[in-house]
Amino acid sequence: MIEETYGKGKYRINLSVHATSGFGLAVFIRGGDRPHLGGVALASPGARLEGEALSSCDLWTITVPGHKDSELAQDVAKKICKASGEPVSVSLGVHIQDAKESDIKQICENTDKVVALFLEKYL
Repeated sequence: MIEETYGKGKYRINLSVHATSGFGLAVFIRGGDRPHLGGVALASPGARLEGEALSSCDLWTITVPGHKDSELAQDVAKKICKASGEPVSVSLGVHIQDAKESDIKQICENTDKVVALFLEKYL
């Protein structure tokens, strides 16, 4: 398992990844005031037809009712899938009570940074 952390306080993001030796990555991202599971995204390298890529990455999502975590999970799953060429599942839950737009922006930036730290080690 690979683990990375980025940020401080309520903006701290934890990422843990279980790798399957080139056959897929299971990613869990949590943080904020109340880590939880709010959304899941699964990305797979795009389908091919007669050797030609139909898409760069196929994507499916599941959301816990009332949560928006799957939006960020989608971004992370696509990014890691495209970089690694492997199927990627991302389970994500970051909650900040009464979050303002600036809080959400900081969480998204810190998530991007923790994903970059992981990719530097993994690739």
